[in-house]
Amino acid sequence: KATNDAVPERKDEGTKVTTNTTKVTTDGDEANLSLMAAIKSIVLVQKLFRGFKDRHKWKRRVLIEAWDELERREESELHYSSREIGRMTEMYESLAKSAVIDGDGTKKERRPSVLITEDKKNAFKPSLSWLGTFMDNCRNPSENKAIMEDEQLESLLFQTTAALKKHPNVVDIELKGDVSLIIVGDLHGQVRDLLHILKTQGLPSKNKWFLFNGDFVDRGKNACEVTVILFVLKLLFGDWVFLNRGNHEADDINARDGFMDECTSKYSTAMYKVYNQCFAALPLVHIINKKTMVVHGGLCWDAGVTIENIQKIDRFCLHPPWESVMEDLLWSDPGGPKHCGASQNDRGCGCIFGEDIVDEFFEDNPPLKMVIRSHEKKDQGFEEHFHGKLVTIFSASNYCGDNGNDGAVLEVFPDLKHKIHQFYATPMKEDDAKFSDRYCTLSATVAAKLIHRIAENRLELLEYYSKCTGLTKEAKEVKNDKQSVITRVEWARGLREVLGLQIRFLFLQETLGLPLRGVNGKKKGKINYMEWLSKFAPSNSKLLKLSVKEGGDVKIQETLEKITNLLLKHRVAVKSMFRYFDANCDGKVTPEELTNGLVCLSKVYNEKFSEAEVKELVAELDKDGNDSIDYSEFCEAFSVSNPELAEVIKKVPVDTVMRGSGSKLENAPFSLYRGESKFSLRGIRRARESSPRL
Repeated sequence: KATNDAVPERKDEGTKVTTNTTKVTTDGDEANLSLMAAIKSIVLVQKLFRGFKDRHKWKRRVLIEAWDELERREESELHYSSREIGRMTEMYESLAKSAVIDGDGTKKERRPSVLITEDKKNAFKPSLSWLGTFMDNCRNPSENKAIMEDEQLESLLFQTTAALKKHPNVVDIELKGDVSLIIVGDLHGQVRDLLHILKTQGLPSKNKWFLFNGDFVDRGKNACEVTVILFVLKLLFGDWVFLNRGNHEADDINARDGFMDECTSKYSTAMYKVYNQCFAALPLVHIINKKTMVVHGGLCWDAGVTIENIQKIDRFCLHPPWESVMEDLLWSDPGGPKHCGASQNDRGCGCIFGEDIVDEFFEDNPPLKMVIRSHEKKDQGFEEHFHGKLVTIFSASNYCGDNGNDGAVLEVFPDLKHKIHQFYATPMKEDDAKFSDRYCTLSATVAAKLIHRIAENRLELLEYYSKCTGLTKEAKEVKNDKQSVITRVEWARGLREVLGLQIRFLFLQETLGLPLRGVNGKKKGKINYMEWLSKFAPSNSKLLKLSVKEGGDVKIQETLEKITNLLLKHRVAVKSMFRYFDANCDGKVTPEELTNGLVCLSKVYNEKFSEAEVKELVAELDKDGNDSIDYSEFCEAFSVSNPELAEVIKKVPVDTVMRGSGSKLENAPFSLYRGESKFSLRGIRRARESSPRL
């Protein structure tokens, strides 16, 4: 415009054209500049988004590693604590004898017995129409509602047990023609995954058979629905449906991993007992066309184990014996590509085996050439090991509701070639928020588990950090902020050493209550570990109400402190013991039963408080005088004193957090994992690099 105003208009067309051309060129430059600016903005937004997404994926990978580490530790602690619970239960029974004897000397029935007659055995007759209706109802299952009548379920379990007993330990499957076999891995009570598999693959038929490879129960909230569908399929399509036993089909594991709670809340303790009797009849191994073995866990510690040896095992036990071949088959895991021999499994059972162990097993059991197993969560739902000689298949997608992993099934054909079918069955509320929802749920679960462990081991952490700063016992009593300062690297190293967990704690520092700025005001500077550990002081809402009373007895206060510290560390064992003796499964016990339980706890763990002190405490807890104490609420009310960290724990279901004892088993003697003998040939076997067999 400035150019046009300065130059007067002429009649010369050439000049006029030149002027207009200049104007058009100027407008084109402006458009090009705007376009380039828009492109730069788009590129910048894409760069920022990709960076955010990559960081998000990396954080999620770190969280998954932490979740897996905690999962292995919890399984090991739960398996070992079963022995402690057994000791407590025996003591409890001896102390409670007077409570279960009537005045006339007759013994009361503490738990309802299962009385099954011939009429009840035939009370339920499965059909395809019934199964279809049942599966439709399972699309929106209820967590605490019975899925079928008690008599019908009892009948189904007894019929299934009778059918499974006809099978040997090792079942041969022969595929011919156009028949294929769908192998389904762990389901863990996630009924939507099972429904998705049956919807996409179809029901069993003469051309499509199914093998469900164990771990039907625990973790998920609908294990009863899963087992009912599987057992009905077994009865309807007996020749085309096969079931393997997993490590969770054992009463010492599913009593504390969720299935007992689910079964007793929907039915009764008696029904839970019938379920485990049915699980004890499940076969251990299936072999396809004599060349492919399907087992839940993996191979064994012992050398020279053959199919004939497995066939002779007495599998009809509620849980596998310690240091047995049966235990190894249900618990073992493959190692990495460079792993050699068999070594101790972090789970506390079975072993970690290498490719040489697989080759040795094939040599001892010709013509086997491949092993298919489950037992381990995989992000893609499957993983191949040892150049395709072994395959892991896992069918519980979004495991435990917070892992975000895919599920998969494996289809085997008569020529023993196989095909993987991946899926993600668990629906999310919004597809756009799927990634962030998975991340946030997983982060909260990991944080809650770690907060509990830090609270349980805070005294050990205090001792470790004091050594880092050179603080003496005398100096600890004097508050000195300068002497209580450590670096964040020392903080993370202390957590790894004391908790025995190989987790990247520096990534989780803000989640675990560490301030963003250090004591010197610098971002991520040094921290005061005394202030940080004070946030993890144990707190119990039930006991806290007693301790804050004015004029309370000093002895009661001391007993409160002892029991609070003890129950915080061993609350899982205490709850398991009381639940065993809860006849009507209402989560309540009498004051006498709670007294006996706490006395047993003190004897097993060598704590010094007397029966008189416990009785005085229990009397305070039962102030309303109704002779009933909610032990579940009492045991689950444990938290930490810091409100922000306590809020993190509240966001996660209690059953998800309260697994394992929190104790460090890293430096425990070998006998804690593998029986009474401190030195075992099973533990030191197979440390060879290449192999002539020993």
